[in-house]
Amino acid sequence: MGEYKESRKFQRYPCDTGVLIRLEEGGGGFWGTLSDICTGGCYVYTFSPLPMGKAVELTIKTSGREIEVKGTVASSLPGVGMGVAFTSFVKTECEDMLKAYIAELASRPQSGQTTNVFH
Repeated sequence: MGEYKESRKFQRYPCDTGVLIRLEEGGGGFWGTLSDICTGGCYVYTFSPLPMGKAVELTIKTSGREIEVKGTVASSLPGVGMGVAFTSFVKTECEDMLKAYIAELASRPQSGQTTNVFH
């Protein structure tokens, strides 16, 4: 990785949880892995990211919760994943659920060091 720095409005928190991705105009969904999240958006690892500008609905599965958000694909890298900018919440309580999830992630110890994790 180079010295490329992105300017972001919100601090992103690393996570590793399943996310169901559906096109807003309907049709079947597919699964990806959430790699980081903030109150303004998230990054999803998926082998088949959608094109930029596509409207999507995400269902983030975490801690017994399902957080449903609507968004737009803001970046797309084939074979890697896509960035999604959140546009609205499917249900009003989803906003509080998202904030609670981010607070949970924020309270975890952040380390700049990589540790060996065995899956």
